Amino acid sequence: MNETGHGILTPASARELLGAAGAGREHGDALVRRAWIGPAVSVVIGLLMGAFLLAAVYLFPTATPLEAAVLSGGYALGIVAAVTAYNLGRRVTPAGWLRRYEKGLVISCGVFFVALALSFLVGERSPALWLPLAVVTALPIALAGTRRTAR
Repeated sequence: MNETGHGILTPASARELLGAAGAGREHGDALVRRAWIGPAVSVVIGLLMGAFLLAAVYLFPTATPLEAAVLSGGYALGIVAAVTAYNLGRRVTPAGWLRRYEKGLVISCGVFFVALALSFLVGERSPALWLPLAVVTALPIALAGTRRTAR
């Protein structure tokens, strides 16, 4: 503003505005480059849950304690890696993503625990039963975490 209260765009203020716009664009570009983190974490955790269900059905009943520990440790490391990746990029998750992710996680965990309980009650180990249950375990979190909302 000049002495009369009117805004005048001087070359210096124009350069300052252009610099701020450029910085804003660079920040937006950085956010877009990392926006895949939330959906990827959702899919990875869903896949880990489905795979762990299959391991519980097919591998754990005959596994040695060491094999069971390695399988469980691998699952835990996968979850920790996915959550760590999310935590490193969480500033870029879109509004509402965490709420959708949490709903999907609750549903996936519910299906997982029902299927796991079923594995103790049913002697059937046919892939026709367990593969669909593994998919149904993985889908809620994977779909909820990758769903985009309309703006």
